[in-house]
Amino acid sequence: MGIVEMLKKGRIVELNKVLEPGKEGRRLEIRKFRIYAGEFMHDIDTMSHIGTHAEAPSHFIPALPEGKDAPDISEFPADAWWGEAVFIDLAKLPPKAKVTPELLKQKGIRKGDIVVIGNCLYKDDDKISMTDAASYYLAEVGIKLLAMDFSYNIEENFSELGRMKAHVELLSRGIPLIEGLAHLDQLKAERFFFMGLPSRVKGCDAWPIRAIAIEGVL
Repeated sequence: MGIVEMLKKGRIVELNKVLEPGKEGRRLEIRKFRIYAGEFMHDIDTMSHIGTHAEAPSHFIPALPEGKDAPDISEFPADAWWGEAVFIDLAKLPPKAKVTPELLKQKGIRKGDIVVIGNCLYKDDDKISMTDAASYYLAEVGIKLLAMDFSYNIEENFSELGRMKAHVELLSRGIPLIEGLAHLDQLKAERFFFMGLPSRVKGCDAWPIRAIAIEGVL
C-alpha cells in the first residue's frame, strides 16, 4: 500500500490548540502591515514556548549548574518529530494518582516509540503526576519523543532545575519534548502515527508546532 492510500484510510485527529493573540497566558501579538503591491503581512511578537510547542535540549541543559551545551531546535532532523506513538490515557486513573514505571510497562513501550500522555480529568491538587522513576524509565527505554498536554504534572518537583527529572533525564539524552497538546480525549487508538514538526530556527530552544495523530495506518 502506498503512502497516499495509507493516509486516505487513516483518521486524522488535530492535537494542537488554536492560538488567539491577546488571549494566551503568554505573549502573542500580531500587527498587520502592507508590503510591495499592497498585500498583507504580519509582524509577530511572541515567545518560543507558546501553545503546542516542541522543546529541544538547549531549553534546559545549558541552564543547569554544569552549563553544558545542547542541541537547539534547528539541529534535529525532520524524522525526529514523527513516528509510531503510544497513548498513555490518564482519564481512568483516580485523582492524585502517579504515573509509575509499572503503569508504563503495561503499555508495551518500545525503544524508538513516541510517548503521548495526558487527558487527566482533575485539576489543582488532584492532578495526576509522573514520578521521577517513570521519567528515568522512559529515558532508559530510549523513547524517541515525549509529548503531553497540560492536564497533568510532568514533574514531581518544579522548585529546582536539577529536580525536574523528566526534563533532565530526557533532554540530557537528546530526547525532545512536546508540550501543550490538545484534544487527546478524541483519540480512539492506543497506537497511531504522530507528527508535530517545528520550524528550524537556529539558536532557538523551542518552537510552536502543528501536531496531528493519524489512526488506523499502523
